[in-house]
Amino acid sequence: MAQLKVGFIPIEGGHFYKESLEEVVRAEDLGFDSAWMEEHHSVRDHYWPSPLTVLGGFATRTSRLTLGTDIAVAAFYHPVRMAEDVALLDVMSNGRFVLGVAIGYKPDEFVLYGTDREKRGARFEEQLAIMTGLWTRERIDFKGRYYTVAGRLEPRPVTQPHPPVWIGGWGDITLRRAATLADNWIPGPTADLKRLLAGKKRFLESRRAAGRTAPISEWPLTRDVIIADTDRQARELAEEHIMVAYRREYAGGWRHPFIDASIAADLDWLMEDRFIIGGPDQCVSQIRRYVEEYGMTHLICRTFFPGMPHAHILRELELLAREVLPAFR
Repeated sequence: MAQLKVGFIPIEGGHFYKESLEEVVRAEDLGFDSAWMEEHHSVRDHYWPSPLTVLGGFATRTSRLTLGTDIAVAAFYHPVRMAEDVALLDVMSNGRFVLGVAIGYKPDEFVLYGTDREKRGARFEEQLAIMTGLWTRERIDFKGRYYTVAGRLEPRPVTQPHPPVWIGGWGDITLRRAATLADNWIPGPTADLKRLLAGKKRFLESRRAAGRTAPISEWPLTRDVIIADTDRQARELAEEHIMVAYRREYAGGWRHPFIDASIAADLDWLMEDRFIIGGPDQCVSQIRRYVEEYGMTHLICRTFFPGMPHAHILRELELLAREVLPAFR
């Protein structure tokens, strides 16, 4: 079995950048493989709007960690701007960047940007074509329904042919895009195992149908993780912090594709098939289940939820590195 890679999403939002940077530097020292940034807009003390900017900061203080977006929302970027920023981040990190990208879903964010939510999927396909063209060709002349672009990109990315593009999302069309237009699929933390397995199957079927035969070497999976010294302490932290995100955010007007008020209230039900919560031994067995049943090769631990103390996230990194990761290495 290949060695499990483990990454994490640090504290985010508000003015927590100093704490976030400290966590990322510590994680690299402890032997973690990756650090990731999410993107949401206008959320107080949770989420930053500019993941590429934050990752640029991380790039200057790390030398080994893969740095990625999990997830950047394509609808809020011009494709040339995103292609340039990604190329520059790839240069700054010396080829350590992964672009996780999706079409977005949160209504108020589209209102904030004055962007049409209806055609975001069709625009996304043009954006991917433009970005890939700019990264790989000397110049492009693109005339689409939504974008007209002519010219070239400087500087070129370090990674050849371009930094990996992983598409997030769940619908059949999204999975087909991930299979045919990108390098991989990156499922988010909110899906249960049954939905994950069904999505993986559709993703692989779409790749085969498109004649893409290169094997997928990495199966990333984001999970909401709370580890503590005891199972009971981890559960108390989950009640206090993780459920705020699910009740107030996902079920509180975000129109999340499959977290509504009926689901968001039940921690036991969410723990059963989505969260990794417990002391070290319980976390090992929960992680092992995703490795064995889903084939996960890269676990991305989302560690910050509203109000979660920075000091506890540092403790989680220690517990994961010293008491969980050895079971998979």
